[in-house]
Amino acid sequence: MGKILFESMTNKLSIICPSFNRTDMLCDCVRSATPFLREGAEFILVDDASTDETVELARKFQREFGERFRYERLERQSGAQVARNRGLELATGEVVLFLDSDDVLVSGGVFRLLALLEKNAELDFVFGKVLRVDERLRPESPPREVGHPYSSVEAEIAGYHWHTMGAVYRMDCLRRVGPWNTELTGSQDWEYQARVKLLGGRGEFVDAVAGLWRQHHGNRVGTDHFRPDYVRSVMKACESIQKHAQSLQGCDVSLQKRLYKKLLVHALEWGANGYLTEKLNCLELAKRASPAGYHLQGFSAALRMTPQSVDKFLCKKIYSRL
Repeated sequence: MGKILFESMTNKLSIICPSFNRTDMLCDCVRSATPFLREGAEFILVDDASTDETVELARKFQREFGERFRYERLERQSGAQVARNRGLELATGEVVLFLDSDDVLVSGGVFRLLALLEKNAELDFVFGKVLRVDERLRPESPPREVGHPYSSVEAEIAGYHWHTMGAVYRMDCLRRVGPWNTELTGSQDWEYQARVKLLGGRGEFVDAVAGLWRQHHGNRVGTDHFRPDYVRSVMKACESIQKHAQSLQGCDVSLQKRLYKKLLVHALEWGANGYLTEKLNCLELAKRASPAGYHLQGFSAALRMTPQSVDKFLCKKIYSRL
């Protein structure tokens, strides 16, 4: 019975994969999708104007998989979010999985997600876990996983509960959510996930590893180092989440507090790196996000006057506890 469920839902699956200059890892990525392609899924590779041998590799996969492997090249580099949106426009499946070209799927886990989605018509999306691995796909020690269930409280809208490749969505769900936010260069998946929770319908967690998240030194959307464009994007993402929640009467005090605290941390990052104007702008955004009468408002007001050395000290204290 399980095998029939897998085949039935896999026939309806579209895997959307943006890529830019990743031929060294793209082969592993596509190969990990082979079990699904053999069962009738489609793989849509959207090339973000790569300058390496991506097109040659794509032609190789087209010869191997035929019409199940689709290749689209953007005329100019536009970012993963634009590539994903183009993939959504091209997708013919009823179910969608987003996959980054430096990561790989774990077929057994993905099959479990698909099986639950097939079995329960009331579900709009299903998500599982993703395991962090090194460049050679070896698990980190100790093992680190992304993906866990969340509660229905409004604060959880701003939580990060699944990795980009850790979920499968019905296409109808994604139509309600809308396209990926093209203004964001960082926290794209966080903001998109918040909109899925607000607009996408009912989801459910499956305790299964669906993918391997490769840690490497190449270009990534996110970053462990301070990058002004990334932090500006996170600020925009906070604004977007709050506005969407407010429009749906889902922005209660707990969500406001969560966004406020996140913006305070980024204001400290600005200050610690010598960006006074940006720090003040971020504090103003935090003030607008804060619930009336919140006791930490006095703290944010005090931060307007702190020197760079204090901001550095506070940043180090905060990140040492994360």
